[in-house]
Amino acid sequence: MKKFVMLLGLAAGLAVAASAQYPARRSGPMRVAMLADGGTFADSSFSQNSREGLEEMLYSGAPIFVQFAEPLSPLNFERQLAALAERDYRLILGVGYRMAPAIAAVAADYPRTLFACIDGDYEDIPHNVQALTFQVDECAFPAGYLAAAWADLQDPKDPAVAWVGGLDVESVNQFVVGFRNGAEHFNKVKSKQVRVLGDYVGSFDDFAGGQQVAGQLLDAGADVIFGVGSISGNGGIAAAKERGKWAIGVDTDQHNTLLEQQDVILTSCLKRMDRAVVQTVTAALDNQFWGGTRYVGNLANHGVGLAPYHDFADQIPERLQKEIVDIQRRILDGTVSTGWEAKPIATPKKKAKAKAPAQD
Repeated sequence: MKKFVMLLGLAAGLAVAASAQYPARRSGPMRVAMLADGGTFADSSFSQNSREGLEEMLYSGAPIFVQFAEPLSPLNFERQLAALAERDYRLILGVGYRMAPAIAAVAADYPRTLFACIDGDYEDIPHNVQALTFQVDECAFPAGYLAAAWADLQDPKDPAVAWVGGLDVESVNQFVVGFRNGAEHFNKVKSKQVRVLGDYVGSFDDFAGGQQVAGQLLDAGADVIFGVGSISGNGGIAAAKERGKWAIGVDTDQHNTLLEQQDVILTSCLKRMDRAVVQTVTAALDNQFWGGTRYVGNLANHGVGLAPYHDFADQIPERLQKEIVDIQRRILDGTVSTGWEAKPIATPKKKAKAKAPAQD
């Protein structure tokens, strides 16, 4: 609860700063809350990128008052969502797939409150909920191709690439499948034999665990580590740095967030939660929020993509860079498949319960 209050204080300060730049609506700033699904907003990856979308709006003067919260356990999700709805927050954004069942339950009890779930999805989306989803396989596939090509350039005798995943869940596996198939596509078109390795840490917030898993993969010959798992994935990238190897980031441009490892990061798979958040909040401000719908971020709408090569822009051969661009074009026109097939979506069943009282 202490962390919850501290974040509220920070958000209040940001809201005051924003109001000085942008005149509030007649009814006052729109109240917006964002909750992480058990992780931290300071993960230099998934949750941080989601938060940056709201911060961008605050700093640009949007008429919003924002509260950030980090519930420590899924057992608290419904209680805190309901408490925010009771306190007249107009839009509540849940960050992470684990938030989806709680949002579905609370949205039914508060039909006049707007909700959005980042990475959460439903077969039947509630009328006041928007699901924000991303076709991350479309950026992971060219990243896998790049990783395989780089490994082949740097270690032609025994090239190998590897992924370090957080949990064995769909949001991670969509990256993994795209990455693996991209590397295999390189093998096919270039008649190469780059090995593809990988393993799960079993957690999204275990930096040391990510280092350990990556260390095992590096011992097995991995030349490039793809860190797919928030803080655990960051540990994998750190291990690559320690061993003099290379890495590919995830979610945000990690060249800009993992400063100690930026000189080994070839690129990052961008999952533009920040853009989706800005779009969702702007729609709510304009009374154009489309509940019951699904936003899909993909290559076509720039909801996913590859970050710049930064320090490697002059080291990655021009021919390879052109091949990466061509692969993205072919994904867009359907002549290349990433190989990802989403599992059927099950709608969480709402439990009968009393409304939670408002709490600070």
